[in-house]
Amino acid sequence: LDLTHHIAGPYCTKLLADHGADVVKVERPGGDPARHIPPFFHDEAGPDKSLPFLFLNTSKRGVTLNLKSGRGREMLKSLARESDILVENFTPRVMPSLGLDFATLRQENPSLIMVSISSFGQTGPYRDYRATEIVAYALGGLMYVFGNHDREPLKHALNQAQFKAGTDAAAATLIALYRQRLTGEGQQIDVSVQ
Repeated sequence: LDLTHHIAGPYCTKLLADHGADVVKVERPGGDPARHIPPFFHDEAGPDKSLPFLFLNTSKRGVTLNLKSGRGREMLKSLARESDILVENFTPRVMPSLGLDFATLRQENPSLIMVSISSFGQTGPYRDYRATEIVAYALGGLMYVFGNHDREPLKHALNQAQFKAGTDAAAATLIALYRQRLTGEGQQIDVSVQ
């Protein structure tokens, strides 16, 4: 069950789908903001023409749910009852504010694996901070070693920290799934982009 948007979360669930998982992407009304990330197919902007969105969401089925409504939350709980894995990448306060935190969803499905991807993790002093790709690079120390010593630091092109977080989340998810198959128990996985 894919409640992700932008890059890190969708890349995690893309990797799972590419390896055979039956992934259902849940989009909010209006869709994933990644639908508006260029480049676009034939250079024509549109919600169904974003090449990054199309790449990140291959092999997935989709549904639109308004999680701000009671009906939308109940429908999500129903989907979670039938799912092995739920991946989300909201800021840490969103799922609890919707009544969809791990403790609540675990009551619906004790074997559920919930993967939470955020800029700085679910706990700690930076948990509520937002970050861009360049912030993750700088705080992680990668920018310090790139470029010339007499110029400003540099960052690799594109969104490598986001893709790496998605890869890490997919690997952690598979390890948790292996444990779930052995024990029947679910767990929450906390992945920090930074």
